[in-house]
Amino acid sequence: MPAAAITTTDSSSLLTTKRRDLLALDTQKKSLQCEAEAIVSELTSQLPEGGPPIGIDSPLVDAEGFPRADIDVYRARTLRKRFKEIQTDHKALEKKIEVGLVEIAALSSSESKQQNSISATTDKDDEEEKKARLAPKPKPKFDPKTGKWVVKSWDGSVAGVKDGEKRSFDDLGATSTAALATTVGGSNNSNVGNAVSDGGGNGIQQQQPPSVQQMQQVSFQEESTIPFAIIDEISPDSPASLAGLKENDVLLRFGSVNNRNHRNFLAIAELLPIAASENKSISVAVRRKSTELGGLVEVIKTEKLELKPRPWGGRGLLGCHIRPYSE
Repeated sequence: MPAAAITTTDSSSLLTTKRRDLLALDTQKKSLQCEAEAIVSELTSQLPEGGPPIGIDSPLVDAEGFPRADIDVYRARTLRKRFKEIQTDHKALEKKIEVGLVEIAALSSSESKQQNSISATTDKDDEEEKKARLAPKPKPKFDPKTGKWVVKSWDGSVAGVKDGEKRSFDDLGATSTAALATTVGGSNNSNVGNAVSDGGGNGIQQQQPPSVQQMQQVSFQEESTIPFAIIDEISPDSPASLAGLKENDVLLRFGSVNNRNHRNFLAIAELLPIAASENKSISVAVRRKSTELGGLVEVIKTEKLELKPRPWGGRGLLGCHIRPYSE
């Protein structure tokens, strides 16, 4: 029974993780779709001057072979290139999602079988207990330890006396001296063991964790003041812009990510789709320069912002670009 329970717990935990990862992939997919729709809209919309749209694959030159003068050719090529990248990334995500769905289906089936197995085992145990309770009981015996007549319980223990569930009815024929010695010896050993366990365990719980926690808090505070990235571009109307981030903001902390664990920004890339899929905000700490007294004094402040990543019609879930920070 315990082993089956542990297996079921592990399976449920893995299933939860797989579902969370699948939601993150779906969020990335939606982000690409939003960006692709925005690109297609720009490429297929009529120009402000009334000219023909840029087009997704139409020529960017006029009838004489010269670059079209009514459009930004460089932007047109950039948008088309990005659109092809999105199509490739979208297909890759669809394959990952397909694999994830198959894995979740397999885990769900396995978990269902384990639960049915546990249920069947429980039903069997209940049936055996019922039979034991209805079975004929032996005659009462005299218990020399308590000086009372006692009866046998359904599970073989002693019924009707204190701590009878810890004793065997069939062993009541032993002498009271032996029983008393065994009881006292077991009680003393148990008390000593508990004393050692309590003394060691409680001492560690009362002293070590607070110390470790304080060290972690101090370490976190120290790390959060060390910059590791700088924002060098922010798109208008993006989640980053709406959160109040600005160009040249220096990142000190991005959620749980800091200068020691960002892994070349991979930790941020992993955090964003999960937060977006769960519709959660990320706490961000930045160092920002500003001027006061009419530009005579430069002030450096630490700002804390709440950033909510989401698909928004532009590139990525934030709409900003960061690069490694250097003094």
